[in-house]
Amino acid sequence: MDYPSRMDQVDVLREKVERLRVEIAQIQELNNRYRLRDWNDTEAQVAHGQRQERLQAIQQELAQLAGLGSRVRSVEEMKERHRSRQHLVKKAS
Repeated sequence: MDYPSRMDQVDVLREKVERLRVEIAQIQELNNRYRLRDWNDTEAQVAHGQRQERLQAIQQELAQLAGLGSRVRSVEEMKERHRSRQHLVKKAS
């Protein structure tokens, strides 16, 4: 089985984080507009609530991505240690 390289995984994580940053910026802009209005109808209040929920979901996604990033790094570090040991054994032979 061919596994994606660490760089591929890191690139995917970076792209996901970048998309979330863009979405957060859009939500912040809409929330600023909401706060600057003199009055907000029910529809605007519901939309604001949905944006708040989405921000919480993004927060959870980022926490999960941070965990994934740590695991990717840990696995790669273990592989590198193993490669270093193999190199030392070959060099000693």
